[in-house]
Amino acid sequence: MSTNNPYGKVAFYPGCALDGLGKSYDVSLRLVAEDLGLKFERLDDYNCCGALEVKNVNTMAGLLLPARNLSLARKIGANAIMSACPGCHYSLSRTQYYMSKYTKVRDKVNAYLEKMGEKPYDLQLMTIHAVEYFYNTVGVEGIKAKVKRPLTGLKVAPYYGCLYTRPKPYTLAGYMKLKDDPERPIFMDELLKALGAEVVPFEAKTMCCGGPHVYSDVEVALHLEARILKEAKRNGADMLVVDCPLGGVALETNMNKIAEKYGEDLRMPIVYFTQLMAFAFGHSPEEALLTANLTNPMSILKKYL
Repeated sequence: MSTNNPYGKVAFYPGCALDGLGKSYDVSLRLVAEDLGLKFERLDDYNCCGALEVKNVNTMAGLLLPARNLSLARKIGANAIMSACPGCHYSLSRTQYYMSKYTKVRDKVNAYLEKMGEKPYDLQLMTIHAVEYFYNTVGVEGIKAKVKRPLTGLKVAPYYGCLYTRPKPYTLAGYMKLKDDPERPIFMDELLKALGAEVVPFEAKTMCCGGPHVYSDVEVALHLEARILKEAKRNGADMLVVDCPLGGVALETNMNKIAEKYGEDLRMPIVYFTQLMAFAFGHSPEEALLTANLTNPMSILKKYL
């Protein structure tokens, strides 16, 4: 399949989640990319990006951890670094922003990289999310051309999470025409529509799920997650489609607790957008790891087999 690739050579940064709890995201993403003829190089010897917490403990560590991954991407000649986790995307974009804007920060981070035996980072990468990657390369028509199981009648609520396009200074820097709207994103909506699914109105699509607080403040996390599920249920969604492993895992594992706490059954299947794409492209539920999801999406998707 011919693609319009505005990114050049792409390095894929899987992050900790996609090699762990988000394994089904990683597997389905690579299946879909292969189907679409998209090429990227998975980074070897990558490190944790520092997630969202490290910067609150040690500012320099919060910049240095992502900077090493950016340096590794440039080492293999990449022009862009793609992550599937919005938290990773945030960390990489944040470091890119601060190193580009502040000379002292750039010099200090690069000095540390050199002490570690890594090359200084030259700021020549675009930081992109997997949703943006698919949307800006093959696009809606390219997705439609690969669909073997149209998901006609399936009502979905696309949940992007709070960090997919935020904060704007980090994620919009330098290449705005390729970026989604930071307040009302539509790229995943359009990809899901291309599969034949119906996207329901969903005002909670960029609300925080409280994922980072699942263990430190359970009450807050459950409240935030319940808001998202209530909105999806209220608008008739059959399932919640996510692009964030942290949000996906938090919502899946807390669904029963939310039902108990609020006395309302808000349970529904949760899938990664790449799993739904792989299924619509003709892959079996086992290949897309849909059978591994805790919330049993096959209870709804079996009618499409």
